Amino acid sequence: MSGLVDWIERQAVRIQRIRPLGDGGYVLRLRVARHRDGRIVLKDGTVVEPGEIVGELHLDNRRAAALHAEGHGGFRYRGELFRALLVLAHELSTRPEYRAINALYGASLFWASARLAAETGFEVRPLPRFTQWWQGGLEKFLLAHYHPEGPRRLTRGRRTELRQVWTSRRTLLQFAERHAARNPATL
Repeated sequence: MSGLVDWIERQAVRIQRIRPLGDGGYVLRLRVARHRDGRIVLKDGTVVEPGEIVGELHLDNRRAAALHAEGHGGFRYRGELFRALLVLAHELSTRPEYRAINALYGASLFWASARLAAETGFEVRPLPRFTQWWQGGLEKFLLAHYHPEGPRRLTRGRRTELRQVWTSRRTLLQFAERHAARNPATL
């Protein structure tokens, strides 16, 4: 079963053109897509219209699972997420193919941390019920498959509902600037 799940994921990454950040090695990946839902206005005033180019964030499941190998996976995940967001901000500023991206989003079971959302500038939004059901089921399946605890991981925590997380290009770039000002040695 493991080989089949890995093969399906590789095919989805290839078909959907999900790209690594930088030279790879980050817990997040990016897909350039068109916004398919209704108009969205983010807290900073950024407007996302139907059909507009957006960045769709995807978790690299293997890299995320590896963070749990030595324990303290939550702390390591947070650090890796910040590291990936800094690289993503740099790429939004420098890569011509990302010039049209005005906002980024992803679906996540890990939206419950208000502190993490506030630090990174992400906003949490509900998904339509049907999307929550089918995509949430897929996310839970992948979590159970890749997490070292397997299906037992689904019995811990408050991650029972899939939600969307959104941020604007401007907010992500401001996050990166604040981080660089506080931690100049890490860049």
